[in-house]
Amino acid sequence: MQKAETDKQNFGATLENYMINKRLPRSMIWAGFIACIFIAIGNFFKQLRNSIRGKDTIIVAKDGTLRERSPSQWSLVWRRYRKNRIATLSAVLVVGVVLIAIFYPILMPFSPVGTTPLFDAWNGGGSLSNPNLKYPGGTDILGRDEFSRLLAGSEVSLTVGLFSSFLSVVIGVTLGALAGYYRGWTEEIIMRIADMFLALPFLVIAILAVSFIRRGRLVFLRQIPQSIVIILVLGIFGWAGLTRLVNANTKQIYNLDYVNAARVLGASNRRIIMVHIIPNILAPIIVIATLNIAGGILAEAGLTFLGLGSPTTISWGQMVNDAQTVLKTNPELALLPGFAIFFVVLAFNLLGDALRDALDPRLRE
Repeated sequence: MQKAETDKQNFGATLENYMINKRLPRSMIWAGFIACIFIAIGNFFKQLRNSIRGKDTIIVAKDGTLRERSPSQWSLVWRRYRKNRIATLSAVLVVGVVLIAIFYPILMPFSPVGTTPLFDAWNGGGSLSNPNLKYPGGTDILGRDEFSRLLAGSEVSLTVGLFSSFLSVVIGVTLGALAGYYRGWTEEIIMRIADMFLALPFLVIAILAVSFIRRGRLVFLRQIPQSIVIILVLGIFGWAGLTRLVNANTKQIYNLDYVNAARVLGASNRRIIMVHIIPNILAPIIVIATLNIAGGILAEAGLTFLGLGSPTTISWGQMVNDAQTVLKTNPELALLPGFAIFFVVLAFNLLGDALRDALDPRLRE
């Protein structure tokens, strides 16, 4: 009896140290990253807010009559988006997953790496226990709580999806804007490189790249964390499609009046690209970025399921990989992370489709 109480105290201390020393700093990094995103797109949301607030404003025309101000483009986008119930539901699911990825150290009942003590087998714990009230997801072959690991795995899976999408968007928008603005040899070189990347089988190249980095002869490459390796691979090999899209949109607005006016007033090429071109092609970029997040989550799950993940890294794909040996006796160990991947990817895809419909100028009211 005394030994059981000692095991309980040691398990509680292990969980507390794990949460404080390893997981809470990651949550702080997550919060900082999201804060940077909000700061970077602050002007965009400010414009959207002003557009929505000003949609019913009465203005005085030149002839002295009172007229209603025409709604702006972003006001119409917001109206169409709010009418789509599926879009609202997908946005709620995405926000919920992001909050879980940030605050999961507070939500998980047990340590995702700690095994349940032997005395707890009488209460539904131990190795390969079925789902019960104390362990809703059961335990895996090592006695680790599956529900806690499911919450903890949201961090890695969502981190890979967000950062890989961010990296591919930065590369794709930069190269596409340069190709569409300067044209000539610049466009030819960038577009031919993009065509080469599009011709490569993405999954095969990703497997080869991850295998080379993780199992190659270069020691310093093997020391890179697994999640960062997958982020780099997905980001570096996933920019080509967006580059072609940005290039086409940049060439469409290259000779518009406001761009020519900025050029006549002496604005530099960098300012024209950053201030007058990229902000006006944000609509397709936002849609592609949202869909890339879903693709990144799915690709990370696929790579880790194929054995390219690290056994010490908790992610949904790694959980499915770990459950292969006990799939017949404990199918819930693979179904829980599988359903999590399915619903999160579906939510991001629905969000991307809703944004594409809302931003489509052909649906403008």
